[in-house]
Amino acid sequence: MLQRFLDYSKRERLFTGDSKMLLAVSGGIDSMVMAHLFREAGVDHSIAHCNFSLRGEESDGDEEFVSAYAAEHGIPFKSRRFDTLAHAASKKVSIQMAARELRYEWFSQILNQEGFDAVAVAHNLNDNVETFLINLLRGTGLSGLTGMGQHRNDIIRPLLFASREEISAFVAEKRISYREDSSNAQIRYTRNRIRHKVIPEMEKVNSGAISAITDTMSHLGESAAIVEAYIGGLNESLFRHADGGIEAEAESLAALTPLTPHIYELFRKFGINPKQTDDVVSLLNSQTGRYILTPTHRILSDRGRILITVRDEQEAADYLFSSIDEMRMSGLFTDLHITGPADEPLPVSPRTACIDLDRLDFPVKVRNWEPGDRFMPLGMKHMKKISDFLIDLRIPVTVKEKVLLMISGEEIVWVMGYRIDDRFRVTGHTKKILLLTV
Repeated sequence: MLQRFLDYSKRERLFTGDSKMLLAVSGGIDSMVMAHLFREAGVDHSIAHCNFSLRGEESDGDEEFVSAYAAEHGIPFKSRRFDTLAHAASKKVSIQMAARELRYEWFSQILNQEGFDAVAVAHNLNDNVETFLINLLRGTGLSGLTGMGQHRNDIIRPLLFASREEISAFVAEKRISYREDSSNAQIRYTRNRIRHKVIPEMEKVNSGAISAITDTMSHLGESAAIVEAYIGGLNESLFRHADGGIEAEAESLAALTPLTPHIYELFRKFGINPKQTDDVVSLLNSQTGRYILTPTHRILSDRGRILITVRDEQEAADYLFSSIDEMRMSGLFTDLHITGPADEPLPVSPRTACIDLDRLDFPVKVRNWEPGDRFMPLGMKHMKKISDFLIDLRIPVTVKEKVLLMISGEEIVWVMGYRIDDRFRVTGHTKKILLLTV
């Protein structure tokens, strides 16, 4: 394993014998193997550990374990504790995305302050395949099917050559200690469901499924590089700076063939997701004033032009949706789809609302909460003030003032990102379920 690690790192130019590396070590099996390999290779390194405060004593135990390992081997150790839930609420992102933002921001600070050459993270071959399948199932463009790169900016992934099975065998051989994250076994998480349910079924069809998908990602990565170069040339010829933003002639965009993939590749840098591609296409021939919103930009039809401007993060939220399609076009939701009752468990994340669609009356409104607003929290049978509900959750004031409500008629459906109203919950009589994620 050590020689393969060194050969892979040399081939991909991840580090040299003179490099100074920062290792992101959680205490799990992959990161402990990575730490072992760097130590055996004699590469100068320090260890950084993130405590995301999501699993209580288990999270603290992980930190203590990694700290003890670093002390035992005389390796410089750094750790930081994060309020991940508060960050997710403040930025209106998932808990997973919040954790990602927090750790990479911290890693960047350490690199700048202490002169490390790169941060090493311990994603393995199976993680890469799982990411491919997650993106495939959610819907993505070509770039989403190329997997995680061996290196990107100051991040390197020196274990992408090794499968989970190989890593487990190496751990047994070298008797490497590690911590088991109890959440890894919970199949309500998408990645874990793919890991424990989907991939084993694929391997029954093709025992070399992991290797085959990895080869496919490599081929797609080469194709993506060609597409990126082509799209870069189109960007220069179609877009120009104007009116405080960027604009393009709608007629020129509409002439591209095939239209849909061109539009996605040209506009994804402005924050559109694949499901919004058709919405952008519809803007090309729409009346002046119509627009769609992405998490980062407003894309507006204006007298034969498409005008793209950066959204003001401080703008007050006030949306009125007359249909599901308008909700999807708004850019307010990272995922929106309708499903029927099934035996599969529904998502349990507070960032995702599972709503009885037949209980909704359109138009549906989204706005900031106001003093005096009340709802019936899921699981309760009495009304509660939104202000009291947020106080009970100990939401910071700076986060609390940005909390949004979804409203149907005069009733609050969802305190977005926190809890739905019990009256809109999924029951045994529900025929259609609206799943919304922010």
